[in-house]
Parts: sequence; C-alpha cells; structure tokens
Amino acid sequence: MQVSLATGSHALNTNEPLNTLGRNSSAADRALSSSSSIPADTLPTSPSTIPTTPPVQPSSDTASADTNPNNKDPSLGSDAKHASTNNAEIEAESQQVAELATRDAEVRQHELTHAAAGGQYAGAPTFEYQRGPDGRLYAVGGEVSIDTSSVPDDPQATLEKAEVIMRAALAVAEPSSQDRSVAAQAAAMASEARAELARQNQEPDDNSANQIETQQLSDEQRAEELEKQKAELEEQAQDQAEQRNEYNQQLAEVNLKLAEVHQKLIDAGVFKKLFNEGFVFDERV
Repeated sequence: MQVSLATGSHALNTNEPLNTLGRNSSAADRALSSSSSIPADTLPTSPSTIPTTPPVQPSSDTASADTNPNNKDPSLGSDAKHASTNNAEIEAESQQVAELATRDAEVRQHELTHAAAGGQYAGAPTFEYQRGPDGRLYAVGGEVSIDTSSVPDDPQATLEKAEVIMRAALAVAEPSSQDRSVAAQAAAMASEARAELARQNQEPDDNSANQIETQQLSDEQRAEELEKQKAELEEQAQDQAEQRNEYNQQLAEVNLKLAEVHQKLIDAGVFKKLFNEGFVFDERV
C-alpha cells in the first residue's frame, strides 16, 4: 500500500496591488514687477521726495491662467506616471520571486527529510512547480510515497517497518495532516504486529505442554512395551526350563531303562563282569 507524505501546494498571488504615487505638482512662483515711468516734465526740480507709483496688480484672468495646472505640459505627467507604475511592478515581481524561492527551499527540505527518514520504504520526492516572473520554476508542493504494507508472516519485521514509517512521517518540523495520517496508520500496524508477537510467544508454552504430555505418553507406552517384552522373555525362559526339565526327565528314564537292560543281559550271562566282587584294581601306568 502506497501513501504520500506531502506538503500543501500553495500558489503565490501574482496580482500584487500597485502603489500609486501621488502627483507632484508645483506652482511657479512668479514675481510680477512693473517699471515706473514718470514723464520728464513732471520731475520735480527740488530735492524733495519723489512719489512712487504702486505696483501693477495682475488681472484676475492672467492670474488664473498662470496657476491653472491643466495648462501644464501633459507629456510630463504621463512620463512620471509610467515610471512610477514600472517601479511598482518591478518591486512586486521582486517580492514574488523572493517568496517563491523561500517556498521552494521549504518544500524541498520537507520532502527530502521524509525520504531520508523513510529509507528503503520511501520513494523519491516529486514536486509541483510554479513559474515565477523571472521565468524560473519553483517548487510550491511535493510528496514522497511510502510503503505501509505489513511484512507477510513476520510480525517482528512488520513492527520494525512500522516504526521506521512513523519516524519518517513525523521527522519534519511541521508535519502536515497527511503526514499525521500516515503516522497513525503506521502506529496501528505496529500494534497489530505486537499483538501477533504476543500470540506467538504464548504458543511455545502450549507446545511445550503438549510435547511434555506426548513425551509422558511415549514413556508410558515404552514402559508397557518393555514390561510386555519382559513377560514374554520370562515366559519363554519358563518354557525352556520346563522343556529342559522334561528333557532331563526323559533322559533319566532312558538311562534307567538302559541300566535295566544291561542288568538283564548280565543276569542272562550274555555279558561277563570284567571284575569280580572284591577285586582291587591297582595298576600304575
């Protein structure tokens, strides 16, 4: 069973609000001056003070024409606005590139940590990319597949594998919800493996009891067989003893009959005695 340890894919916003620059307008200060002209025939001849003519005040039409900003050159305002817009766009793109680069480093570190901790059970990291304003691709999401299947007929190996998977899922600084889900699955697999190991540890005790009982039965059967063999041997020995006694008895009877026959032959004179009664046989070699 393959599951994934993943980081969320986040698309960074490329539509940053542009800061609008205020329009800089300056009013030209104009000093209005007028020359005082006095006819020559009106100049006083005495050194008395000469009255001065007051400054000429501009008419309302002239003043309004000079201070109206709409009468400024329109090309100057358009260039300033265009330059301000370009600066704002460049600043927004630079900020977006910096955010994408930071996200790329975080995603790669996250997935590489999963892969390193998962060892032989983890696959190679795969990434989701987003192209930045600079034309480069940045990783904004990723995942690492990991095998969460149990080892057939080996609860001890299954337990060790589950512990590796749990460490891999929680190895990162900030585990995602998917990471925690994988860790929970591995914990359940470890619990099942421990239960199976406990059952296997109990079975040898039962087997030992069965083996002891079987051994006892075997010993009893062997003892019975030995007793039976002993009885058979004793019976055979008794039979042989009886046969020997019978044989000895028969042999004794035969010898007795032979002695009687010999005696009868002697009495009949068929055989002579080799030695008379009272004869002492004394011969030396």
